Amino acid sequence: MRGKRPVIYPYKRRFLVLREPLGKYKVTVCEYDTDYIDGKWKRKIPMMFFYPSDSGNKMCPYKDAAYQIEKSKGNETDNGVKTYCYTDGTLLSEKEKYPVVIYSHGLKGFQMESTVLCNDLASNGYIVVSIGHPYGSGAVTYTDGTIFIEPDDGDKEKTLQKLGLLWEEDISFVIDYLQKMQNGQIENCFSGRLDIENGVNLLGVSFGGCCSIGTVLKDNRAKCAINLDGSLFIDLEPVYTDKPILVLCNPLNYKAHSKLKKIGYPQLKIKRFRHNHWEFSDGIYFSDRGKKNRNWSNEVSEKRANLCLEFLSLC
Repeated sequence: MRGKRPVIYPYKRRFLVLREPLGKYKVTVCEYDTDYIDGKWKRKIPMMFFYPSDSGNKMCPYKDAAYQIEKSKGNETDNGVKTYCYTDGTLLSEKEKYPVVIYSHGLKGFQMESTVLCNDLASNGYIVVSIGHPYGSGAVTYTDGTIFIEPDDGDKEKTLQKLGLLWEEDISFVIDYLQKMQNGQIENCFSGRLDIENGVNLLGVSFGGCCSIGTVLKDNRAKCAINLDGSLFIDLEPVYTDKPILVLCNPLNYKAHSKLKKIGYPQLKIKRFRHNHWEFSDGIYFSDRGKKNRNWSNEVSEKRANLCLEFLSLC
């Protein structure tokens, strides 16, 4: 009996190889789910861990939204993307604990949309926890293979401000869950290895970057935030005004951060880049400009990663 025909993606015309990580370590990925968040929009949060490793031979597929949707239907999928992160490695024993970065994707995005940057951070000794926001994502898949389908309930309350509060709740809930993992309250392979008592670093692209800023202003367990071209759709209600914030954005989103300047935020750094919005993620490799000029896309993504690494090292 023949197997199901694999899904062919628009960009499968030529095998796409993402850039190798900048750091000296191999990168392994594994996945966990949180418990359910109760409330009006009951949900659990999938977490994909990118972490430094000294082993790994089985490469992780690039699980974009189309991949996840087809996989949930039982279809054999291949989007032709080489990721340079692996599924069969163990956490490097070089250090007792590793600093943690929580990554939030953009609106209608997915957990692996910034795989190149997550690899860069992990290969330099960070544990990156890329979370899937069930409401507002392109696709969210859990470890049992089920996919979250956002109900079309006609709820008019899901404005960007309301959705932002929901995403901030997701981020803070993941911090709660990481603390339980660190303390061994939940069986996992990172128990005792997560350096979260010194604070968690937040990173996001687009709406995920916006909500990373919203969270760092309210949750004292978050020590800094990096926003990659996210406009500030949320209402700013800062509880803490001493956290370092780095914004890398195009000129259109530069003005949006005047909200932080108006409240006299002291530790705000903004750098402008003339890139298209989704070129602040792996989209730089899928864009027409990126595919035509691979050297340019590598140079830009390396510069961005080095700016993030420099900022994190000072926090």
